Amino acid sequence: MEFCSKVHAGGNHLVVATAAGQTLGKDNLRLRKKELEGALREFAALTKEQRTPTIADPATAVAPKRAAPKPPANGMILRGYCTYLRHDDNKQIVRSSEFYYKQNPDRWKVETQSDLLWLTESERKALIPANPKPGDRYEVAQLIQKRFYSTIGIDYMEGSVSALPTRQSTMSLIVDKMDEQLLVLRLEGHAQLGNEFDSKLGAEPKSRGCALRLVGMVHYDRKQQAITRFDAVGVGHAWGRRTNEIRLDQHPWMYGIACELVTGDAPQDLIPPYNLLHYNPTGPYFER
Repeated sequence: MEFCSKVHAGGNHLVVATAAGQTLGKDNLRLRKKELEGALREFAALTKEQRTPTIADPATAVAPKRAAPKPPANGMILRGYCTYLRHDDNKQIVRSSEFYYKQNPDRWKVETQSDLLWLTESERKALIPANPKPGDRYEVAQLIQKRFYSTIGIDYMEGSVSALPTRQSTMSLIVDKMDEQLLVLRLEGHAQLGNEFDSKLGAEPKSRGCALRLVGMVHYDRKQQAITRFDAVGVGHAWGRRTNEIRLDQHPWMYGIACELVTGDAPQDLIPPYNLLHYNPTGPYFER
């Protein structure tokens, strides 16, 4: 927080700074070559001493006033990605290149968004059947379904997006392959979230909703008793009120999600899920 305050990093803007906390480039930067080249030239002109921070004595560190939540002990962390999709000329689903402020001649492309999902230790263990047999089908706990679909199963391409209540959902794990070492589960599911689609309510408040179909695979190391892979993709349609930043020609529009298991070793894997801290009208993130 001290570093971010020093370089004036906060809100919806971009800052380029050295590790020593010196800001580079002009104000109101964007991810464009013509603006970033200036910051790179400034950086290249600095000496090593100017680029290098002075490391303070850790003993003088002050605890943050509001500590960030930590992932549940022995739980599981999934990273989700969200982007816009469309059909190409061959009816194949491909990524759709949309723009912020489309009418602006200086517009720039919308970036894929990312968020995280936390599961507790008991929830992680509940994903794996005690006595699996090939072909067996198990329904995932409703609390897990609700958290998954309402937070990273929705279209969150606008960033600050409220979780959506689940109207209807299913998420099944089917035993696909197994031996003494490995258990492979096939994931299938779909969900209806938020408000039902109504073409007359495109710009009305509280009109957001979506429908998603999900498929994937889960790998479980039976000897280590650990989930080693959780790969899932989903294709959905979303509708309802949007901000003025992104204007889409389709209504409803198509979006896609992809999920992967992360270890939590990297700092970016420990960022709390967005709806754990903000905009979650569906209730507590972890319910009992």
